[in-house]
Amino acid sequence: MAKKNYKGRIIGLLIVAFITTNALLIFFDDKEKVDRKSYINEWSRTITYDLFEKLQTRGVFTSEESSPVYFNEETGSFGEFLVKEGDSVSEGDDLYTYEVENYYQQEANLQGEISRLEEEIGAIEDYIDEVEDYTIPDPPQSENDSPFGSDDSEETPPPSYVETEFLKEEKIAEKEKELAKQEAMLEMVEDQLDQLQDNGDQITVTSTFSGTVTHISEELEAPLLTLESRNLVLEGELREGERKDVEEGMSAEISVPDLDVEATGTLESVDEFPEDMKVHRSSRYPYSISLDDANEELLPGYHADVKLITDEALGVVTSLETALETDENLYAWVMNAEGQLERREIESGLEENGLVEIVSGLEEGEWLAIYPKDEFRDDATFFTPLKIDEMPVQDLFKIEQKSMITYGLLGIMSR
Repeated sequence: MAKKNYKGRIIGLLIVAFITTNALLIFFDDKEKVDRKSYINEWSRTITYDLFEKLQTRGVFTSEESSPVYFNEETGSFGEFLVKEGDSVSEGDDLYTYEVENYYQQEANLQGEISRLEEEIGAIEDYIDEVEDYTIPDPPQSENDSPFGSDDSEETPPPSYVETEFLKEEKIAEKEKELAKQEAMLEMVEDQLDQLQDNGDQITVTSTFSGTVTHISEELEAPLLTLESRNLVLEGELREGERKDVEEGMSAEISVPDLDVEATGTLESVDEFPEDMKVHRSSRYPYSISLDDANEELLPGYHADVKLITDEALGVVTSLETALETDENLYAWVMNAEGQLERREIESGLEENGLVEIVSGLEEGEWLAIYPKDEFRDDATFFTPLKIDEMPVQDLFKIEQKSMITYGLLGIMSR
């Protein structure tokens, strides 16, 4: 019995000595001559994705345009309002009446106003024609246009050329809008002159604007009426630290949580000067966003959450943020095709919701080790657990009976 116990102790000591020796060999293996393996329990794969950098702010819906209507008491005495607050009016609808006190003077005033408007309309039309006829010089020929140039990259026109084309179209649209206003005003004045010459004393003033009557001055103070456009824009303010990251033309994502409504728009304007400048208070810069599509549920005064897209990376290789590590430089543990772990330095870009843009160092579809991190060793052979629940084992048995018989006979015949 004592002899058997003696042998057991010897075997136990040998086992302990074996384990200790191997542990010491691994510990003092500075040149890594001992073949080590890494157990990787969690991993992820790089994918191609679109990433966006967004600035979050708040805004309120308001009418895109407001049009005040005035009454000059020198032209006569006020008659009556033909609309009330809340009424929707279109261009040409009646607004109010007044009695002419001096027929000939008012006739001369209206004729003079018609002449002035016709001159302004002619000047605007000439300006539009001049801008439309202006030919933007073609961008200079690039080296890649040469027969000796490279065909690998696609050349884009210089920014100055693109900006000039954009400014040209923008200026034409602006002047066409101004032209439409002046033509509507001319039509209204001509209508007043016709009424004066037909009736002799009473004139009905019509609207040159389509919108909603939001204010009526019963005391006949200026403005007599205020009309606001049915089209909405989103207005808000940017903090001082946000203004430097924003520029006109940026896309916007808009959501109204109370209505469960989402919309998109474009940052049309952002002021360069704050509304109020105080030494001990951060400045605020007003902005305005135009909506891509109208939504009947939205009304002036509704508040919304806004995300301005300040930068974007489309169709780029991305990785989970948890798969990246930082020492002196950013790097990842890549599970390469040779079955080994490879520490690889990478360069990153935008980050969004746990995804990171990979500028260089990784390609689409590469596997990255995530956990456990103490198992990560460069050039070490890795092994991973077999995840049965992710294998399409059941699909192997989803096969037609005829096909199973055919494959079975082929297997027998091959023997």
